[in-house]
Amino acid sequence: MDRFLESEAAAQGLAFALASGLIDRLARRPDTDAAGLAADFRIAAPQFDCLAGLLVGAGIAAEPAPGRIGLSEAFRAVLPCRDLIEAKLAFAAEAAEDLRRHFPAFITELPAFMAASRTFELFRYDRCFEISPENLEVTRRWVSYTTCLTRYEAGPCLDRIEPGRSRRLLDVGGNSGEFAAQACRRAPALEATVLDLPVVCTLGRENLAGRPEGARVTFRPGDMRRDPLPEGHDLVTFKSVLHDWPAEEARALLIRAGHALAPGGCLVIYERAPMPLRERAPTYIRSADLVFQPFFREADLYRAALTDLGFVDLTVRRIDLETPFHLITARKPGGAA
Repeated sequence: MDRFLESEAAAQGLAFALASGLIDRLARRPDTDAAGLAADFRIAAPQFDCLAGLLVGAGIAAEPAPGRIGLSEAFRAVLPCRDLIEAKLAFAAEAAEDLRRHFPAFITELPAFMAASRTFELFRYDRCFEISPENLEVTRRWVSYTTCLTRYEAGPCLDRIEPGRSRRLLDVGGNSGEFAAQACRRAPALEATVLDLPVVCTLGRENLAGRPEGARVTFRPGDMRRDPLPEGHDLVTFKSVLHDWPAEEARALLIRAGHALAPGGCLVIYERAPMPLRERAPTYIRSADLVFQPFFREADLYRAALTDLGFVDLTVRRIDLETPFHLITARKPGGAA
């Protein structure tokens, strides 16, 4: 879907069309009278022509005949993923504004950029310890975004790690439980534990309420850097977690996970890799990833840490989604293997 969001102007047009209900109107019929549509939405003809031009130019809409407009077949194919489209549009708008206003700091003084940016203000982990209406509301904004990403990113990982081979999953920093729930949906005998901060766990229980697989996901509030990791799990996963922390803290988390993992169990790291900026400059919608580019790592650090811990059967795979991902799996010696 990112090809429809490459232009900032077209992305703005799409955001407006989604929020105003224009996309819903276009989705109901193959083509619609453009002048009547403009009148219904009280948009002056020149402005509607501008909006229509942006949508057509981006491949979102098509004009099957003069004066008629409809959604393109290609955009109709991705519209069922509307939640992801809207999440990307909202987050890119904030990230792009941060880069416009503070790009020199982004390059020369990253801590200052982080302190000034709305993007990093959104991820306030310090607001995730004490459960209160205010902290829940603040945290819900970024948890909703990461949950939406995981909803679509989990599948390519789970396709390759076969969670049905395990009995008990520990998802460290597992956010709203979306990754764990999808694993449980694929593996009917799997039980999962999600370890995350208290406010995040509260939102996670909301996310899984009423979902059949949610009954097999237990949330354990805690600080993964300091609190004991629960033992007795034969599959431990880190999904989009380790890049949040400096190298030494990431290694420490892997050491703690290695101690908690049952002998013979599997440890999985599923992380974004750095974007290959020299191959192609990122488009507007990739602003949301560009602000995190300094924190995305190559696989070497994770590979070395697991090797030092004595893990065996270590594999590193690359999965190319809208950005590249590392999928690293390794087995703890011992057990039934």
